[in-house]
Amino acid sequence: MHLVLCVVLVLFGCPFGKMFVLHPSPEASAVKANRELEIRKILLESLNLQREPRVSVSKMNHLRDQWKATLESTMPSSPGNSTFPEDSGNSTCCKHSSQVFIKDLGWDRWVVYPESITFVQCRSCGMNRCSETADASAQCCKPTAHEILPFLYVDEWSSLVLSSVSLIRECGCKNTGS
Repeated sequence: MHLVLCVVLVLFGCPFGKMFVLHPSPEASAVKANRELEIRKILLESLNLQREPRVSVSKMNHLRDQWKATLESTMPSSPGNSTFPEDSGNSTCCKHSSQVFIKDLGWDRWVVYPESITFVQCRSCGMNRCSETADASAQCCKPTAHEILPFLYVDEWSSLVLSSVSLIRECGCKNTGS
């Protein structure tokens, strides 16, 4: 028992022990920040907003809970959201999806519903793509299915706004052979 305690103290008490603690690299943090900026821009454009509304709404959590219950009871259930990259069913086009929480975007002070979305991007994958040239392969991997998601938010005049956003659900590559 004393040996285990000594080993733990040595590992956590000296710089050698600290090298086992995992920290995100600066590159990974920069990639995450760029991705969040890209998602913010796409969502703001979809909501026809120039910028995020600056609002001060008290009792936002109560309002959010009321609307969440109302919207979820009236909307048809959707299949489970994935948080991992997926193969879209062919070897030329990959569907990369990630769960994005409104709170992580810093929008929880003005977005009432939803609390999170599944954000999907379509990307070519592998070397054997729709055609022989790289330019054509980048163009062939496109969204093949969308989902309309309601967004409820408070605008700068403290009015509730119900809007919708079209999100990519599936990706595919259609050959446009001659």
